[in-house]
Amino acid sequence: MPPLRFGHALQLHRIRAGLSLSGLSDLVHFSPSYLSRVESGDRTPSPQLARLCDTALGADGELADLLAPRVPRAAPTSAADKSPRAVPSSPRTEGAPGSGQPAPAVCPVALPAVDDGEDVRSVAHFTGHLGELRRLAQRVSPTPVLRQAGGAISLLESLAPAARTPAARDQYLELLAFYCEFAGWMAQESGNHTEAERWIGRTETLATEAGAHDLADHTLIRRAGLALYQGNAESVVEYAAEAGRRGHGSPRIRALAAFREAQGLALAGRGKLCAAALDRAGELLDATAGTAAITVTAARPSEGSRSRSPALVIGSDLAVRLGGPVGGWCLYDLGRPDEAAEVIRDGLGQLPHRAARMRALFTARLALSLADAGELDAVVPVVDGLLKDSEGLCSDAVRTQLRQLAISLRRRHTRPAMRELRARVTAALSCTGCVTPS
Repeated sequence: MPPLRFGHALQLHRIRAGLSLSGLSDLVHFSPSYLSRVESGDRTPSPQLARLCDTALGADGELADLLAPRVPRAAPTSAADKSPRAVPSSPRTEGAPGSGQPAPAVCPVALPAVDDGEDVRSVAHFTGHLGELRRLAQRVSPTPVLRQAGGAISLLESLAPAARTPAARDQYLELLAFYCEFAGWMAQESGNHTEAERWIGRTETLATEAGAHDLADHTLIRRAGLALYQGNAESVVEYAAEAGRRGHGSPRIRALAAFREAQGLALAGRGKLCAAALDRAGELLDATAGTAAITVTAARPSEGSRSRSPALVIGSDLAVRLGGPVGGWCLYDLGRPDEAAEVIRDGLGQLPHRAARMRALFTARLALSLADAGELDAVVPVVDGLLKDSEGLCSDAVRTQLRQLAISLRRRHTRPAMRELRARVTAALSCTGCVTPS
């Protein structure tokens, strides 16, 4: 876990020592109200207080160390490091393919006159690069991954207008749409929902122009996801239902839409409709079993259709394994936490460890279900594993569940183990490694 803030660390050590604020006040001779403000972050502690608390709580210098200034090590510089980096911090719309805006005054891309395979090689490169970014996103904070995606997006914006054929241009546009979709996910994971919405809108525009209608449909599911984590059940259902209604959507897209619709219906307390949506998702996924090849209708009818690389997967490639975890998620919102915990635990066993973000999200939901089901002894090891396995992910989706868990644990403050656990969860919500959304 990233370094704790002083106030959270002090609270954690105090609770472990079995001391109230008054008890600690008697040992360090600072008032309970002052100590409370230090723990909440409203007051800056002095080095003296840190040393006194270290001694009183047996913290072995950990608290004083948190106040010591950190001097970052200088990274070696090179000529490349001194050159400016043009990485977009937000979705670009002016001059982008499909935006309808005038192109900026930049030098055009030059392609070898005799090399007709240049576009093919570039498309293969960016397809593989996106796959690597997706794998990295399962292990690191979204912020540096988003920067990498921004660099690729800038290059693709230059390559698309220079493509030798309309078909190659459409491939670049489709790749650009996939990168924008990925950037939207990373923006959402970093907690910047405004930027996520902008990336989603850009994805829809580019995907439509490239003829990737299934990806355009999926943007509705992404918008439903944003609404879900904001607790807007009505919008979740509306977006997901519209994605399911679209005639050119694939069975797989409609299945993902049904899963999201079920979550919205559960949030609204509509159990029967939720169960029907889950059943529909399962049937649609069964219909897609064994279909590996993906055919995309070209934007121009005269060009027929083209095959898409299997590496360009829309949504999770684990869709067939989502029935259990999503079903358990819905059971919790329907007021059945004991059943939810059992179903989610079984579903987690079907998810590979490489899917770190998905596993962390449903593990956090499992901890919340166990807490509300009164299985408090089982909550501790689940949270222990969650905080360890999600270290460095900085996932806003996971934090939505941890916030609810902290509230649930607060109601059980009479148990020392729950007080300590709540302090650890609260610290994880305010970790210094996560970027605060603007």
